[in-house]
Amino acid sequence: MFQKIRILALRSLLAATVLGVAACGGGNSSGMMDSMSQPQMKLSVSDAPVDGATHVVVVFTGVELTGNSGNPVTITLPSPMSIDLMTQSGTASAVLFDQPIPPGSYGQIRLMVTADGSANNSYIDMADGSKFGLRIPSGAETGLKLVSGFTVPSSGVVDYTIDFDLRKAITCPPGQAPACILKPALRLVDNTAVGNIQGQVTSTLPSGCKPAVYLYSGSVTKPEDMNSTASDDPNQPLASKMPDASSMPPYYYQFTFLPPGNYTVAFTCEADKDKPDQADPSVVTLTPVATTAVTAGQTATVDVTLGAIQGQISTPASGCTPGVYLYGGNVTAPEDWNSMAPSTDANQPLASVMPVASSMPAYAYQFTALPPGMYTLALTCQAAQDMLGQADPAVTFSPVKTGITVTADQTTTADIP
Repeated sequence: MFQKIRILALRSLLAATVLGVAACGGGNSSGMMDSMSQPQMKLSVSDAPVDGATHVVVVFTGVELTGNSGNPVTITLPSPMSIDLMTQSGTASAVLFDQPIPPGSYGQIRLMVTADGSANNSYIDMADGSKFGLRIPSGAETGLKLVSGFTVPSSGVVDYTIDFDLRKAITCPPGQAPACILKPALRLVDNTAVGNIQGQVTSTLPSGCKPAVYLYSGSVTKPEDMNSTASDDPNQPLASKMPDASSMPPYYYQFTFLPPGNYTVAFTCEADKDKPDQADPSVVTLTPVATTAVTAGQTATVDVTLGAIQGQISTPASGCTPGVYLYGGNVTAPEDWNSMAPSTDANQPLASVMPVASSMPAYAYQFTALPPGMYTLALTCQAAQDMLGQADPAVTFSPVKTGITVTADQTTTADIP
């Protein structure tokens, strides 16, 4: 017996439209099976927006499902399907196929696409009017692979979405023009067992802010920026959203197709500095906003309200290279930057600034776009000796000011003597 499986392929959140497709491979063709007795599978596509792009069009030609035993099942689209992933956000999705497939366990999905670097096929349009073809390294042979197991039972409907994060998936490295690279930054989710997180950035943003809301699995106190070279790093984001801040607040964001569990939301004003292929701890400050639970079929709301801390350094010691460091909560043993520190290290800074000390004090500092809560400030005179990739015992802190409260839409003043 065959069951009806529903697989959603690329998650760019398109309007759902059902396409007829023909299946082949594995000795099972649609003409040889009783479609009324087969399990049904539906596959759709959706995605998260990418910085600076107005269109990301990918041409799909088929899907290959590889089982844990037996030959692959190949679904060939009747004609190439061009999908603009930038139009697929929120809870929308574009259906690649919705048809019976053989029951069993599957361990890999391969999306067959035409992405050879030619702008006549898959391409990206940028906000400045430029256009680049998209290229998948070895794409003609491998397509876009997702190694994620799923099971098709002997009866019923299976409904999945493949969710793309285009901020991670697309890079335009120097020397690749006129093409950009499309990588398989995607995940498979069961649409019958997922929920959502949504909210608004309600505060007025500081001048120059490039806002983004980042999502993390579990309770994360040390959120990091995107770094595709990191592995098994619990502080790496699952996804990110850049709200449109072209007008007055509130600015809306949404994360969809999330398996049940706990998630942390963090905020940054420096999204434009986040390079997906490397860590950028010195330029991208991410501050946790809240940890919330996601339940299947429900939408959790996490609104982002922001405040600020500002102040002056009155009398730094002679020869001081001042640095003001910011920590979440009450931290009595503040540490310098150390990217090698474990994720459980609560003494690592959230951000730091080096006030300009070219004239007589007082020297001003400011931290903006901070979620309400309790913070600690610490002063060092060895800021120039702080190497980001290691602990530097020579960097000491005094004074340390705990118990600094940030309130929504307010600026807290905390001078450092």
